[in-house]
Amino acid sequence: MIADESFELAPCGLVVLAPDGGILRANRAFRRWTGLDGSDLAGGRRFADLVEGDGASLFAELSAALARTPEIDEVFVVLRGGSGAFFPAYVNFALRRDEQGAPAAIHLAATRGESRASHEAELERGKRAAEQLAAIVSTSSDAIVSVDPRGRVLNANRAFSEIFQYEPTEIAGARLGDLVVPEEFRAEYEQKLASAADGPGRAQIVRRRRKDGTQLDFSISIAPIRDDQGELAAISMIYRDMAPLTRAAAHIEFLLREVNHRSKNLLAVVHAIARQTARLSASPDAFIDSFMARLSAIGCSHDLLVSRDWRGVRIYDLARNQFSQLDLEARERIDVSGDFLEVNPRAAESYGLALHELSTNAVRHGALSAPDGKVDLSFRLDRDGKFYTLTWRESGGPAVAEPERSGFGGTVLTRMAPLAIHGESRLDFTPAGLRYRLSAPVAEIAMG
Repeated sequence: MIADESFELAPCGLVVLAPDGGILRANRAFRRWTGLDGSDLAGGRRFADLVEGDGASLFAELSAALARTPEIDEVFVVLRGGSGAFFPAYVNFALRRDEQGAPAAIHLAATRGESRASHEAELERGKRAAEQLAAIVSTSSDAIVSVDPRGRVLNANRAFSEIFQYEPTEIAGARLGDLVVPEEFRAEYEQKLASAADGPGRAQIVRRRRKDGTQLDFSISIAPIRDDQGELAAISMIYRDMAPLTRAAAHIEFLLREVNHRSKNLLAVVHAIARQTARLSASPDAFIDSFMARLSAIGCSHDLLVSRDWRGVRIYDLARNQFSQLDLEARERIDVSGDFLEVNPRAAESYGLALHELSTNAVRHGALSAPDGKVDLSFRLDRDGKFYTLTWRESGGPAVAEPERSGFGGTVLTRMAPLAIHGESRLDFTPAGLRYRLSAPVAEIAMG
């Protein structure tokens, strides 16, 4: 017998029928749907009278039908509402017999079709949300694990297995503390488990151990998982490897030191360029033109360095970047060949300035000022791999004569560039064309 309160307050429609199909009892929900009142129930209203269409015939002989099939899983019917409107419903039946086995009553449960569709849609949405969450957990790069309140592993994603180097069969059911928590941090870990029921905690940095014994730092987030009654059912833990963040922080620190160091060097170079250019310029306009061109040359080198996070630049890229300030016809007459090493920032500044002075001088006075002139630029590593040499050879240009006095370009080529990389240089004004050679120890100019 259904308790009166549960019967009356049930959200679905509940009805008790006599063996002949007459309505004996109906709960509040069913009465509201169909408009039944006390007189209908007292007068022996038949359930078949509420059914629209062909379904009425089933309920007219319901007792006999149930005698043949005691439990009917579900029947879809259209019922007549109290206002005369119709509504779909899903109905389940159960035949109850007396002590002699004769039919005594029929219990009926009805669910409105629109309510069921809404519930099914909600369940489907929940299912999709659960599937999406499972996919996120499964593919996450963070190690995600859930444990019971005693710390035994319930589930772990693929990243957990990969990071901590355990096979899934080794994880399930094991105590998480035994797997990944170093002994010296075990008390702290147990305290976190005990306090997990209080609610999600703030992320903290912890040290954990892989299967091979290696210890790593992780950011850990802990949150409780509760059952339908609100009791603690499990504890979720998300471990995020701190190594990438540590490397990023170290790299940022390196860049800041490098910028600080480079800015001081750069200011010294700019100061020297300004003084020498001013000393040798015939007019303020000439000073501005030469000074800005040389700053632009430094800027070209720095653009490459910044794009590479100050990890050095390939010498071929540095040369082509400096020549980009020339017109296309001049650039095409410079042939670059040899061994293209990756040079460090200090060497990049020196080579950049030297190549700027050589190329601009070739355009103004040297081989690139004549229609048939050309330049051969080579970079060679010696047989022992200890010295690196830049060689610049001009040919096909006008006759060359050594200037009466050395300008700033000559100072860059013979003093500033070789001094910065602890090397040696030689500048020759031969009848065939200008020759320049800059040699330095590989240890001073190569990156790494």
